[in-house]
Amino acid sequence: MSNKRNLQVTFSKRRTGIFKKASELTTLCGMNLAVIMSSPGNRVFSFGSPSVDSVIQHYTAQGPPPLLNLELNEASIDEHELHVHLNNLSDQIAAEKKHKKDLNRMLNAAEEHVWFVMPIKSMNDAQLETYKKMLEELKTYANEKREKLLQRLPNTSMGVATLTHDFRF
Repeated sequence: MSNKRNLQVTFSKRRTGIFKKASELTTLCGMNLAVIMSSPGNRVFSFGSPSVDSVIQHYTAQGPPPLLNLELNEASIDEHELHVHLNNLSDQIAAEKKHKKDLNRMLNAAEEHVWFVMPIKSMNDAQLETYKKMLEELKTYANEKREKLLQRLPNTSMGVATLTHDFRF
């Protein structure tokens, strides 16, 4: 990059991203890691888990401090387990949110199809009009069914008297 200000801003953003990924890697894998970089202005930046010095000591054959390394490794394992647990909980929360969204969608769909079971007083004008049309269709269907039954029955006084009632609402 020819613009030094843009170069510095880009370096700063990338450095932050690399250090973040290094931190995630140490947490997820429970490992020791050191990252050292120099900026375009020759400033040195470092990240280390547990620390840059302990990682460098380990790999330069001086060995890490005996007791300190053991405690840090145990802490890394606990931190790793906690991170895995956190990821599992996050996945469960995401699944529950999706399940809730699906249930709400199903509930809304069901309400669209069975709104007529709600109390008449809580229906809006459009629902009342549709309800009225449905009742009229039901009345027509019931009267047609009654007529078909009347045609099949023998002409007895009880059968005719019972089924000749016209359905009215």
